[in-house]
Amino acid sequence: MSYFYKLFPCKVYTKEVPENFTVPCLYFPEPFSFDSNDTISTFKKTYNLSVKLFHKNSQQANSEAERIADAVREKRNIIPMIDINGVETGDYLRISRIETKIADSGVAIIQVNWDSRYFYDREEWPSLENIDMVSGVK
Repeated sequence: MSYFYKLFPCKVYTKEVPENFTVPCLYFPEPFSFDSNDTISTFKKTYNLSVKLFHKNSQQANSEAERIADAVREKRNIIPMIDINGVETGDYLRISRIETKIADSGVAIIQVNWDSRYFYDREEWPSLENIDMVSGVK
């Protein structure tokens, strides 16, 4: 959110957009996700965020949305993470796909996708310390 705001400073909405909203503005809804298998010890969640950019007309909205998307692409699809005070943490989010489209009159959508991997819960077992093998040759 902060990265987009730095590129396009305007009013930002994170809850529902009110009836008489400020133009231009950005609306960040909650991202949705779906999961898939990844490795034998992890699963992958793919997140999808549809940021709406409102402007005076569709051309201006699409132009600004494309400018933001190009800025992300120029940084190799890497968005730095920040803490609550706005200081970069050193962590980052790698965007797997970013695209723009005109949604309505004066509205453009910036579609952002990224993947995250999570470990499966594993039961703790005591480690094996000694193995005695008795075998013979036939």
